[in-house]
Amino acid sequence: MNKNYNSKLAIFIFAFPTLLLFTAFVVYPIIPELIISFQNNDGFKNMGYVGFDNYRSVLTSATFWKSNANTLIIVAISTFVGLPISLLLALLMDRQVEGIRRFFKLSSVFPAVLSVTVIGQMWIAIYEPQWGVINSLLRSIGLDNLALEWLSDKRTVVVAIAIAFLWQYIGLNALLFYTGIKSIPKTYYEAATIDGASFLKTSIKITIPLLQDVTKYLLVLSVLGCMSQFAHVRIMTAGGPGDASRTVIYQLYYTAFSASDYGQGCAIAILFVIECLILTLIINKFVAREKIEF
Repeated sequence: MNKNYNSKLAIFIFAFPTLLLFTAFVVYPIIPELIISFQNNDGFKNMGYVGFDNYRSVLTSATFWKSNANTLIIVAISTFVGLPISLLLALLMDRQVEGIRRFFKLSSVFPAVLSVTVIGQMWIAIYEPQWGVINSLLRSIGLDNLALEWLSDKRTVVVAIAIAFLWQYIGLNALLFYTGIKSIPKTYYEAATIDGASFLKTSIKITIPLLQDVTKYLLVLSVLGCMSQFAHVRIMTAGGPGDASRTVIYQLYYTAFSASDYGQGCAIAILFVIECLILTLIINKFVAREKIEF
């Protein structure tokens, strides 16, 4: 009994600083947002409590659900396209000689450390309808009908922004996968080599299963990063054309600061926190549930 008490006390003492910081910097800032979400508030003064009216207005707004759909498209592209490409790049990087591997490492980090403004301007130029790289290539091979106004067309604008976001972080994710690969003991690969296993079979049977913790970590980072997508949208399209490329965070920004409805903006913020918590719980529930030690 005394041993258990001492053990619980020790856990509390060691966890207390972290819990205190988490409460001060994560939980506490949400409380004022929650209170304002029940007010008619323009950002400067409270003009009365309105109950759940802000939430009712947000949840019946077609633009809010459109922004959610856009956000989920970006999340899906990042998860089902971006992470597999990053993993493939990491596997290829591990097979290269030291000089090429060093080049891969440097070029992987470079886009991630660039300012989002630079990235946004660069991709605006790439997507430019008249002289942009994509349309110029399409016209040069006779596919003029596929040369579109990528950022002005409602059918392509969200995917175009998602690709720009994906490009910026795909190398960094590959580097994190590569770090995970280097932590796997060499003995597994030596045994596989003796058994005559191919690169593909070694990757599927050994590398990918043992990367489950890294995969889970990157999945959470990628999903929450995409959910918070704002800067690329603001720079590349300002949510346009119309409201076609607004994400949830851009809709929050527009409602709170452009439409001066801070109460509804806070309601969107609270709903966004709930969405992120649900996605995180789903990932923790279904991804890498069994701990693999090696």
